[in-house]
Amino acid sequence: MTRLPNLVLLAVFAGAIVCPARAAEPPGPLPLDRQLALLLEWFPGEWDNHEQHWRHKTVERREKPHDWIHHVFRPVQVPAIGEHAFFVRQTFGDQPDRVYRQRLYRFTVDPERSAVRLSIYTFRDEARYADGWRDPSILTDLGPADLETRPGCDVFWRLEPTARYFEGEMEAGACRFRSERLGKDIVIHDDLRLSSEELWIRDVATDLDGNRVFGDPDGEHHENRKVRYFSGWAAIKRDGPEAPPDSRDWIGMRDILMHNEGGRVRVVDGDGNPVGYTIELARLTYQNSQTPILKLGVIDDASGKTIAYAWNEPDGRRLGINLGWFQAGVTIKAENPHQRW
Repeated sequence: MTRLPNLVLLAVFAGAIVCPARAAEPPGPLPLDRQLALLLEWFPGEWDNHEQHWRHKTVERREKPHDWIHHVFRPVQVPAIGEHAFFVRQTFGDQPDRVYRQRLYRFTVDPERSAVRLSIYTFRDEARYADGWRDPSILTDLGPADLETRPGCDVFWRLEPTARYFEGEMEAGACRFRSERLGKDIVIHDDLRLSSEELWIRDVATDLDGNRVFGDPDGEHHENRKVRYFSGWAAIKRDGPEAPPDSRDWIGMRDILMHNEGGRVRVVDGDGNPVGYTIELARLTYQNSQTPILKLGVIDDASGKTIAYAWNEPDGRRLGINLGWFQAGVTIKAENPHQRW
């Protein structure tokens, strides 16, 4: 038998040891039922684009900043449309009682499109069901005659390969209808992205000639973050900043509830009369430091200016301020901090 040289034996032996293992196959896509479960975990709650609006106004000084929008997506039971339903209430952030969109959403699995389908329902009588986000029990008597949906306007959500976010969109050119308000046919296209903490929305409408009807002229998304609610209190000396240091004549306000995306609460006395100051809670990134913070500010109602503030890490759970004559403190809501209900 021919003896192999020692060097050859060494090479063969070493190669057998260090030969790399076959690369692991990338994980396949999650089954659609698990994708639906993940989407239903991320989607509920409240979302807000306050920082984007603030940045456009104060830093970039845009002529037409993004509107400040607040979104409520509350799970509800609506037998008329089936399970996985949500009441949708969208308002302007600085005008929380000004509703610009009210809908019902329903999520289902769509194997033919390998996606989670979002079906959108409008109310024929919106005023009758306007409080559905506060009291979902009023929705249980809804019937098919109370709702309508437009063919071609469903949104299809697909989980990207790393499972970090979903991308959602309508079929190109499929959502078209006659706008009675505008007196012409329009085409809607939705382009969205959803993660556990962010929801980006771009709604665009054009007429049949391709002219923009609504939607951001620069094509930017509304960059919403999931809000966190805080409970708290505030106290002010009756004579305000002019009160002597030894004064004990305080006006107190308890059971404050506010969110961290530009949420504001006007301080009032025991009879509900404003005392001249508002507290604000906001996640912001100041451009000179590029450091994100959670800010608790005191606003003078007469001037609209922030006269003092304290800050914490952006995910801080407690924050307080003490000016001597004015004190306030907030702590993250113990249960379901992403929603007020």
